Amino acid sequence: MRAVLLSVVTAAVWLSAGGVAQAHPVLLRSTPSDGQTVQAAPTQIDLWFSEPPTAAGIEVALFDREGKAVPVGETRIEDRGIHLVVSGFPALPRSVYELRWSVVSKYDLHRLQGTLVFGVGLAATSTGEPARSVTGPAAAAADVVLGWMDIAGTAALCGWAFLAILLTRRSKPSLPEPVVATVLGLVVAFGFLSAVTSVMRSARQWSEASNSESGLAVLTGSGQLTRWTLRELALMGVLVLLVRRARGSRPGPVGTTLLVVLLVCDIVLRSASSHAQGGPVSLLVLSAHQAAALTWIGGLGLLALLTSQLREQRADAFRVWKAFGPLTAGCVAVLAVTGLLLAGRQVATLDAALGTTYGRALLVKSVLVAVVLALGLRHARRLHPWLTRQPAREPVAPTARGQVIGPLLGVGVLLLAVVLTATPPARGPQFARSATAPTRTTYEVDDLLITVALRPNQPGRSLLVVEVVSSRRPVPAPVTAVSADLGTSTGITLRRAPVVAQGNGQWQAAVDVEATGALPLRIVAVRSHPGPATVTGTWVVPSGLAARPVVVSNTPLAPWTSAAAALTAALALAIGVALANRRRRHPGIGPVMRAEVRELEDAGTRS
Repeated sequence: MRAVLLSVVTAAVWLSAGGVAQAHPVLLRSTPSDGQTVQAAPTQIDLWFSEPPTAAGIEVALFDREGKAVPVGETRIEDRGIHLVVSGFPALPRSVYELRWSVVSKYDLHRLQGTLVFGVGLAATSTGEPARSVTGPAAAAADVVLGWMDIAGTAALCGWAFLAILLTRRSKPSLPEPVVATVLGLVVAFGFLSAVTSVMRSARQWSEASNSESGLAVLTGSGQLTRWTLRELALMGVLVLLVRRARGSRPGPVGTTLLVVLLVCDIVLRSASSHAQGGPVSLLVLSAHQAAALTWIGGLGLLALLTSQLREQRADAFRVWKAFGPLTAGCVAVLAVTGLLLAGRQVATLDAALGTTYGRALLVKSVLVAVVLALGLRHARRLHPWLTRQPAREPVAPTARGQVIGPLLGVGVLLLAVVLTATPPARGPQFARSATAPTRTTYEVDDLLITVALRPNQPGRSLLVVEVVSSRRPVPAPVTAVSADLGTSTGITLRRAPVVAQGNGQWQAAVDVEATGALPLRIVAVRSHPGPATVTGTWVVPSGLAARPVVVSNTPLAPWTSAAAALTAALALAIGVALANRRRRHPGIGPVMRAEVRELEDAGTRS
């Protein structure tokens, strides 16, 4: 127990190093990009977000370097709702411009605001600050607390769904009705807790979105009001079924099926309001992930409570624990596959995982899940001896300590899951791999090696250096002149530097670099024989956005996590087939297990 407490404290300290978790949407990229200098004035400004913004919550303002406002004609949303287009402004003269933007997420109504700096013919410098949320630390903490209470209530409902299905089977355990009533009463309380905290959480988010004049339009246009209403109706339906069951009504298979359907609707609607979903496929993956996690952890908590109530009916508790095993295996498999897919979508790189609150919370959550899984494997070996190489060994119920530690770790997993929902994903332009721009490039034309360098390689006044070296001896003819075109600067005449050897030399000239990115380059070295040598290509000038230092790796994680998810799915399927075949070789409960169950029943009767 001390080790668990020490691990929790260590994880909390590590997470706190990432700062306070604040809000969800992320600006993925923009055109022009932050800090970019362009030659031609753009006719529109494009911004791509991780979540669709609501049309009613968009606020943009454009200013030049003197702080004078530039009128903006219109804003529209394209590309599945994540692409914001700002257009309708007049032709932009040579200057540095600042676009101040603010949007409201369509999924959770959090407002995100940021600044985009770009230059037209003049060097622009990025502010270096990522977009931020208007959600304060207190509101973020309230989101975490309310979200944890909400998700804990849903986990309890999912755990009861497992028990309800078990009680409708023909070979159901004979659980005492007072024990079932006690467990059901606690589940109903958790259900009401989920419904109430859902209302409180939505009200807090709505109040944040309604700070602007377009608050009511944001609520209706985002679809959040519809999703919340449907989710509350689903929760009310679940609570009606549970209250009827508590009053003595026997729901049967139909009522149990309706309970499961309503819970699935609740989970899907919850996922639809999450910043991790971005379309039908991701919504399906996220819903499966949440359903597996909530059923697994909720079932662990319910079993721990049930076992504490069945102190004199150990055989009944033994049967329930055994029945929970296959469901646990399926939940773990789904949780692993969907978790890898979601991680690749929400975490850009390994550095992003180690250096952000979202990444750290995800890593700690993964460790806790692994610990719970190891504990579950230990339970499975005790409950199902046929899984081991000694199938004749008597089955043993999970230890009392294991029954307590599992749900406690599950509570930690749920808390970290809520932290992830209240934290911006670890992706965006600040985690993108910086494009490498060489400072020297060598070309070979006939017998000449022409080396081009630009110092410094950035917008503004720079020094263009061209070195010409002939590989033939004797030199056919000396280079008498060198000219260059770079971007919009054409006809640049380079002057000769001191000659190093006959036919070799260095030429240089000051140029004004007016844009970033790939610029057209043309170098002409003039000589009488065998004639002028011409080099054509592109020269890359990096943008003004400072490169993020690489700590471990800035390689994108998505391809690796997708491959790991496919491998995990195949491995889980193979293990499932192998276990099914092994189970068929040991059919039924087995004579040793039957003796153990009879012994447990006799012990309960004697006591």
